[in-house]
Amino acid sequence: MRSTDGGENWDVVVSEGGVGIAAEVINGGFAAITYNTESKTRRVRTSYDGGKTWQAIDAGLPPHALIASIKEVGKYFFCGHPDGIFRSADKGKSWALLLPSIGKKVFNLSISDKVIYAVPRDGGC
Repeated sequence: MRSTDGGENWDVVVSEGGVGIAAEVINGGFAAITYNTESKTRRVRTSYDGGKTWQAIDAGLPPHALIASIKEVGKYFFCGHPDGIFRSADKGKSWALLLPSIGKKVFNLSISDKVIYAVPRDGGC
């Protein structure tokens, strides 16, 4: 959801049969992870117009119900996924696996300056 008046009013901005899981500020906009209650999978999306419209950027990621995080560092997007850590150099048009998962863990990602921290956890967020 999105508020443009300090939280007085809220608008639904992503309604594809699901709920929001996480949102991140990225260069020029926002990235979000949503959960589709019909397909039982999470989607990764971006918005570059203040959250009015959202575009899916997960075409190269394996579909899964436990995608944990999306972060931006420099020109790259990083995604914590049950299969491991994925990176995109083209704003989510394609993704490459950088680090496979450890056991059945999902990496939750955090950023400090340009340092990426990956915390392996059971399940998603």
